[in-house]
Amino acid sequence: MPTIFKTPEEAELAFYEALERADIDAMKQVWSDDDSIVCIHPGSGRLEGRADVVESFTQLFLDSPVMDFSITDARCSTVNDMAIHLVREEIEIDGQLVSIMVSTNIYQNIEGSWRMTLHHASHEPDLEYDELDYTLETEVPVVLH
Repeated sequence: MPTIFKTPEEAELAFYEALERADIDAMKQVWSDDDSIVCIHPGSGRLEGRADVVESFTQLFLDSPVMDFSITDARCSTVNDMAIHLVREEIEIDGQLVSIMVSTNIYQNIEGSWRMTLHHASHEPDLEYDELDYTLETEVPVVLH
């Protein structure tokens, strides 16, 4: 019987617990069964569809040490049956901070249970954009996005 997540926050907690435990069965419970789901791991391309997303976590769990996640600076917005969470992931291995990611997690309420439909994680830049000089020699600002 599938796990019911009554809120997007419950689904998000289950997602990060599954990551920490390297538990592929728990991870499968968090994600939607729909083949339109998308996952983008740091430095990787876009994975689409349940089979590719699940396989990516299976490989991650085989190859990675035990990680502890602290979620900070969360910004959450829910409209109707869709929730968008923008979070900062502080990742520790053996008590040592090894990485900081910025992530977007999207959840959808599907038949009474919140499921993840998108996870996109990127390394947090070391510098604030304000600290960098994004001008060309002609003094024209460089468009970042």
